[in-house]
Amino acid sequence: MDFRRRLIGDEKTMAYNHAYGGTISFPEECWNGWYQRWFSDPSGKRFYRYLKDTVRDQFVGEVSYHFDEARDYYICDVIVLAYERGNGFGRQGLLLLCDAARANGRPCLYDDIAIDNPSVELFLSCGFEEVYRNQEYILVRKSL
Repeated sequence: MDFRRRLIGDEKTMAYNHAYGGTISFPEECWNGWYQRWFSDPSGKRFYRYLKDTVRDQFVGEVSYHFDEARDYYICDVIVLAYERGNGFGRQGLLLLCDAARANGRPCLYDDIAIDNPSVELFLSCGFEEVYRNQEYILVRKSL
């Protein structure tokens, strides 16, 4: 959990999230509730994994998806440490996420990506398609 706190608290890593507040506070007193929501929920509407560089034996990011009740679809998330971007971890994580969602019977995954976030190219190269665009974000979807 400490890695997650460092990941989402890192300004350079979370710069893509500037439109939604940038870094995210994740104090230790929140860890148990967060863990219960993401790992002990019997509904199976959530999936979460760290990304790890096995050569250096270090965590480099995280991937997840969850069911968004308001939008009635699964939203995915890929975060890679800023200094680890460009090394293929995002691609590996996104493909892992799609494989897990498919294996868990999810029909498709979506993500809303800030309009100025270059990761949209990663999603498109991994088979996602643009389904909506406005001045703030691009919504992408991949049928599984």
